[in-house]
This record gives sequence, C-alpha cells and structure tokens, in this order.
Amino acid sequence: MKEKIISKAVGVFNRKGISKATLRDIARELTISDGHLRYYFKTKEELVLSIFSEMEKEITSHATPTVAYLEDAQALVVPLTNIYRVMYRYIFFFTESTAILETFPKVYFAYEQLFQSRREMFLAIFEQYKREGVFEGKVEAHLFPLLFEQVFIISDSWVRYARLPHNRHLSQEKQIQHYVAVTVSLLLPYFNARLKNGVMAWLKQVE
Repeated sequence: MKEKIISKAVGVFNRKGISKATLRDIARELTISDGHLRYYFKTKEELVLSIFSEMEKEITSHATPTVAYLEDAQALVVPLTNIYRVMYRYIFFFTESTAILETFPKVYFAYEQLFQSRREMFLAIFEQYKREGVFEGKVEAHLFPLLFEQVFIISDSWVRYARLPHNRHLSQEKQIQHYVAVTVSLLLPYFNARLKNGVMAWLKQVE
C-alpha cells in the first residue's frame, strides 16, 4: 500500500503543488480514508521524505556503476538521460525545492546527506578518470570540487528551466536531451582527445 500511496502522491504533488496538495487529496484519489493513509504516513513530511528516498534509489540505480567506466560518449549520455527521465517524473520536487527544504527539516537533512555522498562519489570518479586517462593529464585535481558543484547545480535545477514558457514547445524528451547536453558540455574541456571528439559529435547531432 505504501508504494501505491507514494505513486499517487507524486502525481497529486506534480499537479497541485506541494503547498496546496493535502494528504486528504491523496487519500481521496486512492479512494481510501484520510485515517487509512495516515496509518502509513502520519504527516506530509513523512510522505515527502519517502518520495525523496524512492527517487534517489531510482537515480542511483542509473548512476552507478556505468558512469565510473567511461569508454565513449554513450556511456555518459545514456545513464544521464535515464537519470533525467526519473527526475522529470518527480517534477514537483525540483520546481518547489526551496519551499520543500525550508518546510520539511527531515527532507532537508536527507538532502544535505545526499549532497555530501554525491560529492564523495563524484570526486572519487574524477580522480579515477584522471588516473585512467579519461581526463587529460594536464587537468588539475584541485578543480574537481568546483566541477562537481557545477554539475550538481545544473542537475538539481534543470527541471525548473525546462518548465519555463520558452521551452514548452519542446517535448519532454527534447527538454531532457537538451539539458543532458548542457550537463555533458561541462565535462568536455576535461576529456581526453578521443572522448572529447565523441562527445562533440553527439552534441552536434542533438543540438
């Protein structure tokens, strides 16, 4: 039942927004009582926290281990595209992230933990890229924390930009493809010549 509640809640939050949607709204769409829903999730914060956890499990399933072994452009593009598709299904979290993090302390704490774990993971991957020649030898390792933050900021906020009026004529897949290209282009100056050429060829094809 928890899975059904989470799935329905995502749809309700996406449509109505996190501040307007209530647990009663979600219960009504599930044709169950408010008390029945609260047996599983006593508060909206508990429900949002569970949604966040579910989303991160889905994202992590695509993020590793594929990205750790970069042989060509598709090895980066495919998992990143799958991750962005997952994120699009949870639109409300990214379009209303500030309100969510300010309103729900437990979600903010989980988000902070996620940031730190992602930082450790990406810095380790970047170091591996440097050792294995995926990144050019001249790349300075002291730039890796800044590179991670750039990637994190874009990946955490692209959904908001995709939903702006000037992007509404684009299909969901086109929006995702565009912001995958924006994210991948951040790494372009760091790649070795072969990988750089492959990524450039992909960028020219999609943009």
